[in-house]
Amino acid sequence: MTLAEGAELDIESLVEHLSKRLARYKVPRTYFWVDSLPRNALGKVQHFLHCGTIWVHGHSVEVPTTESAPRSPFGDYGIRKAAIERYLIREAESGFPATVLHPGHLVGPGWNPINPQGNFNPEVFATLARGEELALPNLGMETVHHVHADDVARAFVCALQQREAALGQAFHVVSPRALTLRGYAERTSEWLGQKPRLRFVPYDEWKSAVGERDARVTYDHISHSPNCSIEKASALLGYTPRYTSLAAIQECIAHLRP
Repeated sequence: MTLAEGAELDIESLVEHLSKRLARYKVPRTYFWVDSLPRNALGKVQHFLHCGTIWVHGHSVEVPTTESAPRSPFGDYGIRKAAIERYLIREAESGFPATVLHPGHLVGPGWNPINPQGNFNPEVFATLARGEELALPNLGMETVHHVHADDVARAFVCALQQREAALGQAFHVVSPRALTLRGYAERTSEWLGQKPRLRFVPYDEWKSAVGERDARVTYDHISHSPNCSIEKASALLGYTPRYTSLAAIQECIAHLRP
């Protein structure tokens, strides 16, 4: 961000501002002050990379969803990110060197991943580890699409290295394939050495058995049910994710377990 001339901003105020508008895990932990953005000999920004979100798509229509799919975002976060994307791509048409990268559900060591119920409650993994029954909303066929933080960093490096191909473009940054909630629960149970014990419950009934926050987060994820293509990023940027969704999640769980 760039401050207006004469404006002042301290880190505490910035963190407070972001905390009111972003999920806790999306609030940056590290901040850097720089005198100016990198510019070329003519005084222009060399390459502006923006971190968006696959939430710009809203609900899925044809899957895997491509970057050219019409935008139908809902929810404050997706709507705001879609507006930023529109602005940057429009400015890029006039010569501003912008690229937009849209990550999926971020995971990595120390992160609490979106679980097979579609929320952040770590007790879901403990339930699977004990071999106990886990209730999933509906038929468990809604999808989530994770990406390891290392692969997101890899995508940003690819965009910098392939600057000409990246300019004026938006790219998905996700794992090779999305997961259904059911498949996610089954594979995770097996990885934890247990036989899957799943029960499927209509969402309106299921939500009454979990906390209000968990139910709200789950609804947000299952109503989006992302399943995004990385074909464009692969072809133009050479983006090749190191982690599958399950491999990234398993690394997270290994760090969560005592």
